[in-house]
Amino acid sequence: MKDTSFRSEASRLGARAVGVAVLLAACVAQAARPYRGGAVATAYPQASAAALEMLDKGGNSVDAAVAAAFVGSVVGMYNSGIGGGGFALVHDGKTGETKVLDFREVAPKAATRDMYVKDGQVVPGLSTDGVLSVAVPGAVAGYLQLLKEHGKLPPAVVLAPAINLARKGFWVTPRYQTAVKGRLECLRKDAEASRVFLVKNEQGVPDVPPLGYLLKQPDLARTLSAMAKSGPRAFYAGPVAKAMVDTVQAGGGILTLEDLATYKTRPRPALEGSYRGHRILTMPPPSAGGVAVLQVLGALEKLRPQGLAFRDPDALHLYVEAVRRAYVDRTKFLGDPDFSDVPTARLVSPGHIADLAGSIDPKKATPSASLLAPVAGAKGSTLPQQPAPPPVPAPEKKNTTHVSVIDKDGNAVAMTTTVNYGFGSCVVAKGTGVLLNDEMDDFSAQPGVPNAYGLVTGEPNSIQPGKVPQSSMSPTLVFSKEDPRRVMLAVGSPGGSTIPTTVIQVISHVVDSGMDLTRAVGEGRVHHQYLPDELWVDRWGLEPATLSTLEAKGHKLRRVEQWGDAEAVFSDPKTNLRYSASDPRNEGVALGQD
Repeated sequence: MKDTSFRSEASRLGARAVGVAVLLAACVAQAARPYRGGAVATAYPQASAAALEMLDKGGNSVDAAVAAAFVGSVVGMYNSGIGGGGFALVHDGKTGETKVLDFREVAPKAATRDMYVKDGQVVPGLSTDGVLSVAVPGAVAGYLQLLKEHGKLPPAVVLAPAINLARKGFWVTPRYQTAVKGRLECLRKDAEASRVFLVKNEQGVPDVPPLGYLLKQPDLARTLSAMAKSGPRAFYAGPVAKAMVDTVQAGGGILTLEDLATYKTRPRPALEGSYRGHRILTMPPPSAGGVAVLQVLGALEKLRPQGLAFRDPDALHLYVEAVRRAYVDRTKFLGDPDFSDVPTARLVSPGHIADLAGSIDPKKATPSASLLAPVAGAKGSTLPQQPAPPPVPAPEKKNTTHVSVIDKDGNAVAMTTTVNYGFGSCVVAKGTGVLLNDEMDDFSAQPGVPNAYGLVTGEPNSIQPGKVPQSSMSPTLVFSKEDPRRVMLAVGSPGGSTIPTTVIQVISHVVDSGMDLTRAVGEGRVHHQYLPDELWVDRWGLEPATLSTLEAKGHKLRRVEQWGDAEAVFSDPKTNLRYSASDPRNEGVALGQD
């Protein structure tokens, strides 16, 4: 029972918790081994196991990725889920074609440009906590469309692992506890979220479940079962849809049945570039992440044609300066291309990338304030000269997840999904188990004002009904030099504003340094995002001498515990062996077929 005291519950389930830890360690230890069949990497052991089960049943990479995503909705709902949305790149190993699907959330029809502004100021928390932060979810439409168009197995088979886990429960892990601690007060404000995700402590107050607690979600199991039987309409119409709308509107939110019934996914053309002879496909706008990936890699190739030595302070300086400029472009130009004139082709063109590279001083950092310019389309307003730096979001609050799969036939999926902030809006639709997103915070509540991740965006990302908010998610495929139709690397990560830089660094580690995949995803990280004007360095990272040299060049360092959760799979062009790696910073597991 959920009212059981912490002490007795922890004692009863302690052995299970130890078992979970042993299982995680054993799985991570196997991450570097080669596989002759398919390979998968996800943020959760149960999701990787479900993906591998689909491959063993004769399914392909899409079946595996969708099964993993639905399982993630159950065991990692704080990261992503059926109340959220995402992006996917799907590569057909036989035809060489790559399809891109945008199933991000959109602003409800009643959304307004200044809905989070009062007396000229953004109201803190209004776009991140509670019902007014909820955008129209797209995950269910996206997952099931991918399955219908590209999968081989029926929905009942693909959703079965998620349904079973929701019904029978999963054991609470340290990662779950950390996520809950980061959003505990928000979760306590919603009675249904408290009932589902928390347990009552000895004082009778909803609190963090103990390690090894068996968390069951029977309402979510019923919702998933309905979708396995009836498809997306079980979510976007009928009792589940009504429960979502009733819950949101009861609290003063604006989601309607019409918003749900009219939701549509959006196929997009892949954003294409190259790096040192490797073709790269990534996510186009409304992702700002894909643009940054291509811009930074392109600039590095011009500035360091011999390759980037990651621990060389001179090379790192060039990398940071390229990232700084990419985030300036993000601020000025990027948003939903269906609502704004986003100059994507120009931003990733060789000429513009050459201009970015040419503006970098190899000897000293460029102050971000000197790069500030009027926000495109913002009626003459300018970006703030230097907004007060927001606190660096704690790792548990940068909640998104990624799935990477390559199957035995060379089909590949890179899919990143999210509910945005940890546990999304902290609102659960009554009786459904559906945790709703807080994706409205990814819009610019007020152009020039930082969001929860410290990102400053401009007028192209202002709020409009039906609009997709700008995103950092950067699912990416890197192809073999020898065969530009064959995927060599599928990679992605969570981490809010740090997603593009995580993806860039993993690609560079593999291509430039020839690192094995496990080391590439586990290497220390650095990050800059233009504002605040700080170079973030994680604890896994750089030697003191390197840091001192960067400081001497004018970089203001900020040490951060850690960020990101890179998930990657690699197919060796020479041996055809496959490798998978899950970020050692978290609890993910990399698996494959012998």
